[in-house]
Amino acid sequence: MSQHNDVVREEFTKQAQSFASSPWISDEQLIERLVAAAQLTACERVLDVATGPGYIAEAFAHHAKEVVAIDLTDAMLAIARARTAQRGLKNITFRAGDVRALPFVDAMFDVVVCRYALHHVEQPAAVLQEMARVCRPGGIVLVEDLFASEHPDRAAYQNRFEVLRDSAHVRALPLSELLQDFCAAGLEVDSVTMNERTPEIARWLATTKTTGEIADEIRRLLEEDMARDLSGTRPFRDAQGHLHYHARTAIIRGRAQQT
Repeated sequence: MSQHNDVVREEFTKQAQSFASSPWISDEQLIERLVAAAQLTACERVLDVATGPGYIAEAFAHHAKEVVAIDLTDAMLAIARARTAQRGLKNITFRAGDVRALPFVDAMFDVVVCRYALHHVEQPAAVLQEMARVCRPGGIVLVEDLFASEHPDRAAYQNRFEVLRDSAHVRALPLSELLQDFCAAGLEVDSVTMNERTPEIARWLATTKTTGEIADEIRRLLEEDMARDLSGTRPFRDAQGHLHYHARTAIIRGRAQQT
């Protein structure tokens, strides 16, 4: 276990309940969009990597034969297990584990999915390699995540305020780097679907329980960004004066190579 894993576990234990209730995470329309990208036939065995509160595992369980879900943080897994038990879902198994070394044999799953987690790992390319390893030849690897500007200074500015908000955040990658990592993992990219959300900053900070001077510094950075276009996330104020920013995301669908 790395030192960063300890940071992730501490951060997501602290914010487990607020994270699980965040509309950014729980939006059913966005979740179903990710499930639809897998083009399931109800026969698949699915692995959900870094499942968090289990929304993705639950959604896939309604359309697949079996779902296995793994996460580093016990507090998140407790929420996921309670949710799915309450709903009577019998085709989901939750496991604790490190996504950098998935505890599964090669080619075990038809679909491997990871949502909003690669920006929390130190070596996202290595995680993608692991996801590809446990996916059967011809199977599907799906990633949905934040992406940053292709310009290094602008990407660094976004990652600066993201890390201040969430100590578990490592780096939102440029889309080109995510695609290169797919290629390096031996995955053939079938499609890329881009989207953006505009979270209200007060709610966004509350999810991670970010307050005081750190919250003030984040707001200062976003105000400066709004004036000078420093990150590409285009912060703005709505009609009520509430501060927002454009969080850009992408769903990347790749096929594991045939052997």
